[in-house]
Amino acid sequence: MYQISVSYFNVLKCLIVVLALIVQVQAQKKPTLKGTDLVINGESFFAASNIASELTRLARADGVLPSNESFKQIAVSGAYISQILGYYKNCNPKPKYLLTDGGGNDLMASCGGTPTAECTVIKNCKNTLQQYISEMKKGGTKKFLWMCYPDPQGTRYATLKANQDVWAVETKKMVLASEDPKGLWFDMRTVWQGHYSQYTSDGIHCTNAGGSACAEAFWKAMKENNYAFFDTNTTSITNESTVRNTAFLPVVSSQFVGNSNVTVSLSVSDPSNIKLQLTTLSGRNVFTANQRTAVCGPQTITFPIGTLSNGVYLCKIQNGNFTNQSKLIVSR
Repeated sequence: MYQISVSYFNVLKCLIVVLALIVQVQAQKKPTLKGTDLVINGESFFAASNIASELTRLARADGVLPSNESFKQIAVSGAYISQILGYYKNCNPKPKYLLTDGGGNDLMASCGGTPTAECTVIKNCKNTLQQYISEMKKGGTKKFLWMCYPDPQGTRYATLKANQDVWAVETKKMVLASEDPKGLWFDMRTVWQGHYSQYTSDGIHCTNAGGSACAEAFWKAMKENNYAFFDTNTTSITNESTVRNTAFLPVVSSQFVGNSNVTVSLSVSDPSNIKLQLTTLSGRNVFTANQRTAVCGPQTITFPIGTLSNGVYLCKIQNGNFTNQSKLIVSR
């Protein structure tokens, strides 16, 4: 069995770095945004509500947006998802950050039975959403927050409700799988739960109270981890992964488990990519691999590395811009 020697000094140093990161993150200056940095795109859920103006008000109140600037809205009532894609294509300048939804009007059409991800209506929406995400990447958008619609109310929207239930599952998978741009999926059903009679008067559109609740929920999500949604901070910590994963503390286990595996114990505040790299002391790379954590919190990840010759290696574990490096001694 292989053996690994890990210096307690390196682990302590890693902990000190994490604490320093937390202090720096807390001390970060708020981002300074222009109105065109965040664009709101979609259909009547946004266009016919006060969400954009409320977001602007909240950002101004927090000192993130100058008093003479307003977030830009390009949403148009009645738009289908293909038109929403077109609005993004025509937006100039392209936004750094995007708040959007789509598919609501498309999903009014029946799937001809019990809706599934493969019914024509939903399949077409999925294809268009993938094109939309590709256009965001092409346009240089860094992050987008996709809204899952609240549940439509009333029997007249039974078809829409059934389709939306499937659409919510599909969009969550697609949005969270996007790394460039980084996608965040927001479930508005949790915000509206218990408040539908207050937040909508027609079953699908926001009242002023509903729009204000939506804006507050969006802004709260964007403000989490010291405005981690925005990466316009002027301090040295500007990478969103670094800010988000301040709980990241990797520790290489005391030995290989089984036959030629490296086990890494760590904690992350969000599911994220973890990179393991082994090099010789002279810097020659002998192994590189990536794994994505499935859950947040403390966990163990195993990397199968194959057979290594006896010797001393450098083991580097990286998550975003956060790195822990320690010596690894292999002997048989």
